[in-house]
Amino acid sequence: MTEFYAEKIETALQSYMSDHPATLTRQDAISTILENWFASHGYLPPQQEGLRPEDLDASNDD
Repeated sequence: MTEFYAEKIETALQSYMSDHPATLTRQDAISTILENWFASHGYLPPQQEGLRPEDLDASNDD
């Protein structure tokens, strides 16, 4: 990565951390950003409560 991009990314990361004060560390911010990006682009399933479709049957039909 070039110094120009590294500087832009670092600036964006600092802005993100300022906007999300619950993000305690730089590592937390990076992890959250990557998790959100991967989930929104289909690389991670969205975090949902409940059973997977293959685990549904008449015994848990509410």
